[in-house]
Amino acid sequence: MVQISRRALLGAGAALSAGPLLTSCGSPFDDTTAAGGNVLEFVTFYTGPDGVVMQGIVDRYNEQSTGAQIRMSAPAYGGDYLTKLVTSSIAGNPPAIMALHNNEVPPLRRFLHELDLASFGFAEDDFVEGTQDLAVVEGRRLGVTMSTGPQAMVYNKRLFAEAGLDPERPPADAAEFVAAGKALKESGVWGFIREPATWMPWLTMNWQNGGTLVAEDGTAVFDSDASLEAIDMERRWVHEDEIAPSQLLDGVQMGQQFQDEQVGMIFIGPWGLADMVKANEEDGKEFGVAPLPVFFDAAPAVAATSHVYCIPKQRSNDAWVSAEAAKFIEWVVREGSVTWAGSQAPSFNGVDAAIAASDDPVVTAMTTFVQEQPRARFVPYVPRWNQAFTYLTSATQSIVYRNEDLSLMSEAAGQATAAIKGAAR
Repeated sequence: MVQISRRALLGAGAALSAGPLLTSCGSPFDDTTAAGGNVLEFVTFYTGPDGVVMQGIVDRYNEQSTGAQIRMSAPAYGGDYLTKLVTSSIAGNPPAIMALHNNEVPPLRRFLHELDLASFGFAEDDFVEGTQDLAVVEGRRLGVTMSTGPQAMVYNKRLFAEAGLDPERPPADAAEFVAAGKALKESGVWGFIREPATWMPWLTMNWQNGGTLVAEDGTAVFDSDASLEAIDMERRWVHEDEIAPSQLLDGVQMGQQFQDEQVGMIFIGPWGLADMVKANEEDGKEFGVAPLPVFFDAAPAVAATSHVYCIPKQRSNDAWVSAEAAKFIEWVVREGSVTWAGSQAPSFNGVDAAIAASDDPVVTAMTTFVQEQPRARFVPYVPRWNQAFTYLTSATQSIVYRNEDLSLMSEAAGQATAAIKGAAR
């Protein structure tokens, strides 16, 4: 087990800065770039507006750094993101810093340094409760959680007013949500449009109702009583309450219909907030942000993603790389979190006051997402989860859009279980 302490960081940096730098092909160093060739690769999945924000943070770090320079890259995120990182780690040539989602940390656990929050000058209570547990695998802390991405509700205040609703009082529970949806529909627009796949409302609703996704033995439990109640509520929104369309729209189409004021309410992650604020400022829209309603009250929950920064083990010059990588992570949490609130919800409590007082309307609006973090729930790590989730998505879409039987959830659970347990053999 490698424990990176502040003393070790300082010592390693001093001892190795005088030695020759590794410049062989494919190393995390590049002797043609800044800072005497000391360049560390920071691999992320920030391919949207959040990538622009993080690049600005990295640029600021590089301007003040007297050690390594950081080069951020963002290969297109998808099924091969984790595969590429595992492959490079097996080869002994991983990037210096990895951005991972919480369920991507376990597959890489044997390649990652164990970290100690105290060595960064942090304590658990410096962060939103539970966020730092996302990087703990088998009792070992393998990363620092920079931020999470809980969902929130965005609603059109002008459409609310036109439908006779109070634009300053968005719905807070299931009954109010349906009532608002019906009023909007009667006024000539859709009440709600759902994200059909990755961020489908069922995830939040299932967790709120006390459901889970996978049991400890690897059995998918998409067909528990809680799960079935949740998907049946979504089905009713379309086919009985008629507040949402029966056409399957992808995330881009969903967002466009909302921007075009054809729908009153959607759920988004914090990375979509900037577009909403921009529409308010440039197009005269009146979009508001509110917490997701409590559809079920068995447990506080809202579906979320996470951004965990990890330090892989290097085959060569590991001490220097680890020391410089840790310096970057500490700085980016302390000094970059307010800026990062322009695209994601920072988990560092030390910036709450600065976010609330910011003159950037995106940053101040991010307060809603920051406050949602205690309710955040995250997809767990299980083998072949992507395949299992495909079965789940197919079942929920058939039920919600085509009004098919709830027994499809049992079929999906069986298929997912076979995939998960088959991978474990």
